[in-house]
Amino acid sequence: MKLSLRFRYLLVLLVVLFTDAALSSFVWEAEDDPMLRVYNYALLGLASWLIVRSWRWFSSGMWRWLLLVLVSLAALALESYAGWGTWVVYPHVFSKLTPYLVLFGVYAYYRRHGVPPLGFVMVALPVLVSLNILVFHPEAFTIAGFLSHNRGVNTTSAFLLVLPAVYFLNRYLVGKSLFFLLYFFVDVGIIIFLQHRTVWLSTGLALFLNLILVARASTTRLGLLRFLPVVLIPLFFGLLGGLTVVLNNPDVLKKLNSNIEDISNSDSQGTGSWRLQQFQAYEQFLWEYPVAGMRLKGFELPMQFFHQESGEPVWPDYTGHHFHSFYVDRMFYFGLIGVLLAILPVLLLVVRSLSPPRPLPLETIALVAYAGSGLLYGVSYDWPLYFFGLLGLAFAAAELAVLEPAPSAPVPETAQLPDLLSHPEAAILPQFSPAPSPTAPAHASL
Repeated sequence: MKLSLRFRYLLVLLVVLFTDAALSSFVWEAEDDPMLRVYNYALLGLASWLIVRSWRWFSSGMWRWLLLVLVSLAALALESYAGWGTWVVYPHVFSKLTPYLVLFGVYAYYRRHGVPPLGFVMVALPVLVSLNILVFHPEAFTIAGFLSHNRGVNTTSAFLLVLPAVYFLNRYLVGKSLFFLLYFFVDVGIIIFLQHRTVWLSTGLALFLNLILVARASTTRLGLLRFLPVVLIPLFFGLLGGLTVVLNNPDVLKKLNSNIEDISNSDSQGTGSWRLQQFQAYEQFLWEYPVAGMRLKGFELPMQFFHQESGEPVWPDYTGHHFHSFYVDRMFYFGLIGVLLAILPVLLLVVRSLSPPRPLPLETIALVAYAGSGLLYGVSYDWPLYFFGLLGLAFAAAELAVLEPAPSAPVPETAQLPDLLSHPEAAILPQFSPAPSPTAPAHASL
């Protein structure tokens, strides 16, 4: 088996993905380990260095976005110095803007060097998340754990599994290999079993966007025969295995119905009602500071959210207001400016990818669809740090695909299964057709 030297370019992406708790807990099990903060600071330093080193490869649109972020950081520092006599009085507020440096650092690196083969990472992510559960919370992978809502990993780690699901589906659409379809179903099965309902919805949106992008922006044709296994395989195993589980333990079906009801009645059931109460507690301040938010003054605002039973604050004063929703968080601290600064480029990426000047490779489409699913994920949860890095990768991949024509979709072979059985490394480490590294800066964008 040959290993491409471009594999080494995955290191930057791996460093970013390691910020997720499902991966970092293998080294630092405690969530408040001081080394995690050191690691994040080191990552910001690395990202800043990558931006400086590869600034010539920025497209005009990304340059403008970077400039807006840097101006926002500078204005916040000036406000801090004018009002408190120090440049960074409340790091918690600044931490709402510094993740963009990771986005631009990853973008700059892969815009310059090209997108490396992603197959190893896509295979490794579900394996490592599952291994984390088996090592630290093995009871979560049992029926009893499912019924008791023991998820094993947090929502951000479950959201990390959405990208491999979309990726493996696209690999199947290219070559109709049942191995990739198996990877897809296993990954989606893990997502469902973990019961993070926001991730369920985000997965649905990512797959929906992905199919639209494949139909409109790629050279792959979506025929009925290609989709038959996608429908028949889960139907067969669902009727065979699912019926057996339900008959043996009808509480499983009740639990699934309960999760669906929580989604349908998010304003009164589940964690959705908790988020609604948090929004209502801060709603007056969102209306009072709609344009640029409360910024540093918001950090000094006493806690407005209290436990209904005890009447105690959910978090102590002067520790920051920890909003579940990405949109409420940015609205509170930076107003509409902060929200648009985050979501407008992502919206433009998805919309422009629907009608690109050249067909997009399917791995690029998977990244764009995943980026679009973050818009829904942000309704319930804050964007994790690794997501900013994957956004940067998506922007770089989309721009490189515009510069270089996508390869034609291969003709599916008639005997896929025997070939893969004789060469199993093709299934374990799938090969790609990454966009070649540009030899000189090119400033085209979608």
